[in-house]
Amino acid sequence: MATTTSSLDRFIATHQKSKELWERSLKVSRGIHHDSRFSLPFAIYTARAQGSRKWDVDGNEYIDYTMGHGSLILGHAHPILVEAVSQQVAKGTHYGTENELAIEWAELICQLIPAAQRVEFVLTGTEANIMIAQLARAYTGRNKILKFARQFFGWSDHLYVGYAAPYDKPLAGHLSPMTEDAVSGATVVIPCNDEAAMEKALAKRDIAAFFLEGGGASGGTIGMPPELVKKARELTQEYGTLLVIDEVISGFRWSPGGYQATVGVTPDLTPLGKIVSGGLGGGAAVCGRAEVMELLKIKPGDAEWNRYRRVYHNGTWNANPLNAAAGVAMLKVAAKGEVQKTAEAAARKLADGMNRKIEERGIEGCVFNSSSVLHVHLGKCQRCDRSLCLDATKIMSPDVVNALNWYLLLHGVNLLRGTTGWVSAVHTEEDISQTIEAFGAVLDDMVADGVI
Repeated sequence: MATTTSSLDRFIATHQKSKELWERSLKVSRGIHHDSRFSLPFAIYTARAQGSRKWDVDGNEYIDYTMGHGSLILGHAHPILVEAVSQQVAKGTHYGTENELAIEWAELICQLIPAAQRVEFVLTGTEANIMIAQLARAYTGRNKILKFARQFFGWSDHLYVGYAAPYDKPLAGHLSPMTEDAVSGATVVIPCNDEAAMEKALAKRDIAAFFLEGGGASGGTIGMPPELVKKARELTQEYGTLLVIDEVISGFRWSPGGYQATVGVTPDLTPLGKIVSGGLGGGAAVCGRAEVMELLKIKPGDAEWNRYRRVYHNGTWNANPLNAAAGVAMLKVAAKGEVQKTAEAAARKLADGMNRKIEERGIEGCVFNSSSVLHVHLGKCQRCDRSLCLDATKIMSPDVVNALNWYLLLHGVNLLRGTTGWVSAVHTEEDISQTIEAFGAVLDDMVADGVI
């Protein structure tokens, strides 16, 4: 990469307190607590956030598109959620018993998500998918899990395979995927969006569950044709496999009923996270067909069932009243469908404007939105209509990713590592226009410094 000394020096000079906190953090941790927050020369530290904006510890202001990694469709500190959580904190955060708010929360999920006949609350999307794998194995009597390469379902052993190339090799500390000639982790990984491979794997009738990420890999970075999802539903029903559509990102964002309602495909099981708890940490859920969810029930007096057929589930903070209060408040807003329309329209306008800046400069790259999720790619890619990117081969240089991130921050815009953003219902026309102009200035700086 060509020198970017002046811009990098400017970034360091204007983020001295973040630099100090980064160095302090390295004495007690790895410096970050989520891989996607890694950036060079160091991560920024936020002091406060409100609406569509946030301010770091150095006083720099940003238009924020990280939005709680997609959890905050109402933006930061929305009054409805602040009121709900504040009132509940004063009443208690953990009763050690069940609470009525959790019932209302589950009722709202069942009203909105097509797959939801029953609900079980967990803490994270990763936990939700762990439970789904267990339910699928217990229900079908099969062990194998099927997934497309690049799709993400949390970091558990059986699902964190096939996420990073080469897809037939395990990540450090994790089990290997199952391929034609190597069996260990009971997870079968097939090429992204490969219909023939999907049918071949399912036809063996030994797959317990086929996991699909709602909207495609990494929130739509690599899209997924709706026709493929419908074919997956047909084949899973034919071959006795449970279909899972992961709605941790897409749930209540694509529509009040999530991605599955948008494409018209009802899966057997669905994990929910992020928006389901109003952006408050510690709230996620599994929902699905009643007969599958029945496997979680305790049956007094039935020792055989309780020991050998029932799927066990514990968790200190499951359905706690604080998460339930935030979840109920959030889903009552999401049910109306207006926030989804507003956010998606803003994302489309933002993508169009950023693409104009790319085209005006003759730079290779594109910006596209999957619902209200924004994706930025600088470099070679297959040409598409920028509404559904199916290019599973596109790659951005790590140097370009890191530089893009700090250039955007210097111009007052924060996307997750500079490449992914979640547009909220509270991003204003001014925010969108300002972001488009900032992106043009970023491209000019990156060209001038020889980064692209």
